[in-house]
Amino acid sequence: MELKPFATSRWYAFVEENTRLAMLWLAGVTLFMAFRVFFLFYFYDHLSSPLTLDTFATTLKAGFAFDSAAAGVCLTIPFIFNCFLQPIRKSHWVASVRHYSAQIYLSLSVLLCVVSVTYIAEYGSQFNYFMFEGLHDDQAAILKTVAMQYKPWGSVITLCVLLYFSFNICNWINRHQLHVLSNLFTDCKVKRTVLVIIMVVLTICAVRGSFESRPAMRKWSAVTPDPFANNLVINPLRSFIYAIRDYNELQSHGANSKNPYLANDQSISEPLINLKHTTTGVLTTQPSRIFLIIMESYDSWPLQEKYFGLGLTTQLQKLAEKGLYFPDALPAASSTMNSLSSILSGIPYAGVNMSKIGPQKPASPMSLFEQLEQQGYRSQFFYGGLLSWQNIGTYAKSQGVDRLYSAADMGGKGSAGVWGIDDQQLFELVANKAKENTFNVVMTTSYHGPFNLNLKQYGYPLESIDDYPSALRELNSELLSPYTLGHLWYADHMLGEFVDKMESQYPDALFVITGDHYSRRYIHDQPNLYELTHVPIVFYGQAIQQLKAEPQLASHMDIAPTILNLVAKPNSAFYSVGKSLLSPTTDRTIFGFQTARKGQQLWRGDFSGIYEYHLINEKQRYDVRYNKQSTPFAKIDDATFNAYNQYMGIAWHLLLKGEQ
Repeated sequence: MELKPFATSRWYAFVEENTRLAMLWLAGVTLFMAFRVFFLFYFYDHLSSPLTLDTFATTLKAGFAFDSAAAGVCLTIPFIFNCFLQPIRKSHWVASVRHYSAQIYLSLSVLLCVVSVTYIAEYGSQFNYFMFEGLHDDQAAILKTVAMQYKPWGSVITLCVLLYFSFNICNWINRHQLHVLSNLFTDCKVKRTVLVIIMVVLTICAVRGSFESRPAMRKWSAVTPDPFANNLVINPLRSFIYAIRDYNELQSHGANSKNPYLANDQSISEPLINLKHTTTGVLTTQPSRIFLIIMESYDSWPLQEKYFGLGLTTQLQKLAEKGLYFPDALPAASSTMNSLSSILSGIPYAGVNMSKIGPQKPASPMSLFEQLEQQGYRSQFFYGGLLSWQNIGTYAKSQGVDRLYSAADMGGKGSAGVWGIDDQQLFELVANKAKENTFNVVMTTSYHGPFNLNLKQYGYPLESIDDYPSALRELNSELLSPYTLGHLWYADHMLGEFVDKMESQYPDALFVITGDHYSRRYIHDQPNLYELTHVPIVFYGQAIQQLKAEPQLASHMDIAPTILNLVAKPNSAFYSVGKSLLSPTTDRTIFGFQTARKGQQLWRGDFSGIYEYHLINEKQRYDVRYNKQSTPFAKIDDATFNAYNQYMGIAWHLLLKGEQ
């Protein structure tokens, strides 16, 4: 049988390969678009307002540009091979490169899309720099936590099914006969030239994600008034790449000597010059023991009056009523180690992993251990896990702690065996080691997944959602299980028992209690931005029960100067980024990493890109019906934005450059 002219034509083979590439591009775009639609409906509760047709269409339209760019970039290599190898009759090489490139691209895309479901459920956004903090974590414990807490078998099955379909699509595209292409066969050089130009232009536009002058870029992704919808504009593959880039930039360790928060090559000289303070010596007699208790995932939402009926934090509420309570406090970071590092060193978290860099440098001049040692206190650090976790033991040593204790000192196992000992065991260890004139930092672990405590033995009262207050049960919302909430109750219960025991033995003891970060677990699926960001700070002790403190905004960085002003000798010099909460301040602006609050205005996110806004309404603290009352978005003002960058710029400099 005589072959038709186009059947052996290199031109026809070139067009055929590009057509298969276009089909793969379409498959990739369809995959991302399908997951974006799924995310919008599955995580509808993350939206600040009901999903409108306009928001839906705008999100998909902008997302298409990023999907096109992701698929286009991944298929660029086979396109280039097609351009250069097809003319020399290496069509089998071209087909192989295209086929395997497509399999790798679709497999990676499917994997990231499926994993993104769990990531969004836990962190409320697509991939970001924070996911790589796990590189410094206990990977075995993380895997056990994921398996025990999230039971990701449905995700694994979904992943396998989608991978099966992806490979079948690749094989079908590889084998499918494209008879329609015979209509494009031509010997006319002019027509061929025009078609080649069209193919090249379409490929370039696909890679750019746009026919316009500007390509698909993260800074142009905030196309709707809703921050969560904007977050979904960028597909999981592109967000994963941005996460890698952001992490590398933040972890540059100062190699390029460029402060990422200061523009126009600004430099900081004498960073401590404005951070020097003197103490007022509020307490006439120093406490014999100071306990700084940092509770795992202990955030502010359960301490609001509208949730009192759950009875989850009755012990801290009791201490707050008698002591000094600051409910409007921002944590230094959204993870345990970064917040803990900031509290101990006095250096705010600026996006760089402090537990890895700190031990390579001298102790921070703002180290709480070092500054309290000057006041006659020996320092001790207690952690419910192992000291190898996140380099925590080495880091505490680098900041001047005298003694270290961990789960290993209590046998290494408890009912919370994945991460270490439970809080009851930890507080027992602290009670046994809290000698006179000691400053004791305690980092708890029990309110951390996987949740596997036997709560009945402690008398936990909630057995089912039917035991929740009626106002919560009447919400059109998915409520958190009482078993999970029981671990918060347990942590609070153990805290109260410990404080009572220590206070009875040492009446002059000072207790400072805060959460390391917000928990990412809420009683319902409609938390507002206040509940997604704040932690409590409580100062308690018989000696300070007569003190008064005006309600004011606070942060983790205010803990050290407040302790020093309470216990240090008058007129003692110390360094701190924060301020004493014993001195009232009006119109204050406070910061955490990628979080800023000014009065009732609250922003969270990348302030040069996508961020959220919330205007705090006092009714939201008392009535669950006002919980997520929407407010018009307000851009962060220039003064707050500049102050945030200056704050983070100093933190970055102090960590990486020291006092230079």
